[in-house]
Amino acid sequence: MTETILHTEQYLRLGTAVAAAAVGAVIGATFKRVHHLGLCVMISYAAGALLTVAFADLLPESAALSGWPKALLSALLGYGCFHFINRHVFHLCPACSATHNEINFKALSGTMIAALALHSFMDGLAVYGGEMAGHAHGASHAHEAGEGALVLLAVAVHKLPEGMALTLVARASGAGRAAALLLAIGLESVTTLSAGYFGAWALPAGSPALGACLGFIAGGFVFIVLHALLSELYRHHPRVTVLSVLAGGGSILAAAAVFGAH
Repeated sequence: MTETILHTEQYLRLGTAVAAAAVGAVIGATFKRVHHLGLCVMISYAAGALLTVAFADLLPESAALSGWPKALLSALLGYGCFHFINRHVFHLCPACSATHNEINFKALSGTMIAALALHSFMDGLAVYGGEMAGHAHGASHAHEAGEGALVLLAVAVHKLPEGMALTLVARASGAGRAAALLLAIGLESVTTLSAGYFGAWALPAGSPALGACLGFIAGGFVFIVLHALLSELYRHHPRVTVLSVLAGGGSILAAAAVFGAH
């Protein structure tokens, strides 16, 4: 274990993820409804980014720290855990679920808040773990920044529709704009920053636990991506979905080239 201390750069990274959710929350507070096609583009783009980061960054980093067998097992556990919660507790990603139901969001509930809090916590843990992975094998400062930046970029892109969806759900449940904004930004801030503190306490650079955590998050991201895309591919906007996924994945690969992370 290590001291529960976050450095300035880690605060900035976690704050950037929260800021992306806040931007989405403001959009959600401005509009009562969002057109299905527009939400499909945002969710699919974010899904492409998350999927690329999961396979090109988080999973290889997990394997580098703990070996491929443990990395793959961790990913399977992450996928299975997210699947179980999504099926038997509540939808982990209200924005993803909304695309399945023509933007008919369910009323806000304690169960939904708990599920989304877990999702947001894992996002924050991914931002923290992505940055710590660079430190784990003595990488250069530029390489470390590139590793963390790719994960942060993917999470931030996903946070925007996430914050928007939560605000829309709160407003549909009768909350005013100010209350909906406060709920969305408050939940995203608390869970994301808590994940950073948890990581600083339990996941020091180079620890096997950090490798297992990165694999677990990669598996969870894969589940979220598949959950978000399958309905769109088969029932709604297959061409737009595919193009948006490719654009999201391409943006991550382009960023990787710029940062020289891979």
